[in-house]
Amino acid sequence: MMFSVAGIVCDARLVAGVLVRNSLRSPPDANRAVSSFHLPCFRAGEQEKLSSTNSSTATNGTNSTKLDLGFYLGVYGGNLLHTQSALFLSLFLCFLLIREPCWFPAGLTAATILFGFVRNLLLFSVLVKAAQSLHNSMFNAILRAPVRFFDINPIGRVLNRFSKDIGQVDSMLPWTFTDFIQVFLQILGVIAVAASVIPWILIPVLPLLGLFLFLRRYFLQTSRDVKRLESTTRSPVFSHLSSSLQGLWTIRAFGAEERFQNAFDAHQNLHSEAFFLFLTTSRWFAVRLDGMCSVFVTITTFGCLLLRDQLDAGSVGLALSYAVTLMGMFQWGVRQSAEVENMMTSVERVMEYTELESEAPWETKKRPPPGWPSKGLVTFDGVSFSYSNDSPPVLHGLQAMFQPQEKVGIVGRTGAGKSSLVSALFRLAEPQGKIYIDGVVTSDLGLHDLRQKMSIIPQVSSKWN
Repeated sequence: MMFSVAGIVCDARLVAGVLVRNSLRSPPDANRAVSSFHLPCFRAGEQEKLSSTNSSTATNGTNSTKLDLGFYLGVYGGNLLHTQSALFLSLFLCFLLIREPCWFPAGLTAATILFGFVRNLLLFSVLVKAAQSLHNSMFNAILRAPVRFFDINPIGRVLNRFSKDIGQVDSMLPWTFTDFIQVFLQILGVIAVAASVIPWILIPVLPLLGLFLFLRRYFLQTSRDVKRLESTTRSPVFSHLSSSLQGLWTIRAFGAEERFQNAFDAHQNLHSEAFFLFLTTSRWFAVRLDGMCSVFVTITTFGCLLLRDQLDAGSVGLALSYAVTLMGMFQWGVRQSAEVENMMTSVERVMEYTELESEAPWETKKRPPPGWPSKGLVTFDGVSFSYSNDSPPVLHGLQAMFQPQEKVGIVGRTGAGKSSLVSALFRLAEPQGKIYIDGVVTSDLGLHDLRQKMSIIPQVSSKWN
């Protein structure tokens, strides 16, 4: 069974924009130990660990989850001991070497701890609230979307938005964005200190920064589209799994298990190919950054050799130390900035669903009279009906009247408009012309007032590819 990537991409209506992937976790850095006080409850890894230790208990017919408080106490306690150890070490060394209280370095350490905590708390609060707002807006837009939207969009495409894309916005994007802001501020601080001591270090730093920005722009031109492709090829996996579960008994009855397994493997392989392509592009970017950083350190080293008559040993050591520090920070900062922009692909996909066309209002100022409808007189006056603005009409100027208590049978070939007549009554799409029920124009009523007064036994059909 063959699947077309181009067809999937076009079917998902990809648009040009800016987006993102799973972030690469920052390697441990001793220079960032004190200021890196991150809230662990927002990290996906801790959430996964917590979910494995949670226990569900049944209470009054509902499931309630017991949080493992020991896990949170351990994480927060470990971070507290880690930060307090730095404060204790600075005080102990000052008292041991200088034999007097050193309140200034101790105050700086305490201020760093406090600033790191407040910074991460504010950033995570803002980002998580933004993610919640995006989720609620998309959820409300889906609830108000017309039925036509669910006819042309498979369930996997909707599930993909609410699972993977919302997961990226909730967990990975805040963490990566906060890490990028932190590294960016550290780079500015290191450059300022290094330039104040050794102005010559700015000579290789400025060209290196320009090369990093050029390489980042070149990389994002490809990685954004690859990320969109990876997100799009994930939707058929959800759709196929959902339809297979719904028709599981029919599949087993006809012995089609192997065919559906092969189809699922084909969808999964297609997504894995796109995801592997995204990983390889990220590795390509990382290798180029490593090479540029190595060239930067080499140039700095030879520059110190050329300026050995003007620099003392301490300045040379400081220059090389800052060069190595900037090498790692530049590389990680550029990678994290690219990760943030790639992850914005999930934000773009969520924003696309927040702007869906909505149905008519549920309630209007004009309410039906009490006891409506009391007779059941239905009149179609020049009704034309189409399921969308760009599709041809399926009903053309319909004129009909159904008397109260009549039993009416509507016959016709497939596609003649039998179901469309019911769709026009329920206003699944807005018809042209007027439909009267006991003298009340249905288009003037709210959808709740109209649909609550009618009943239908739907025709449910299932189809598997």
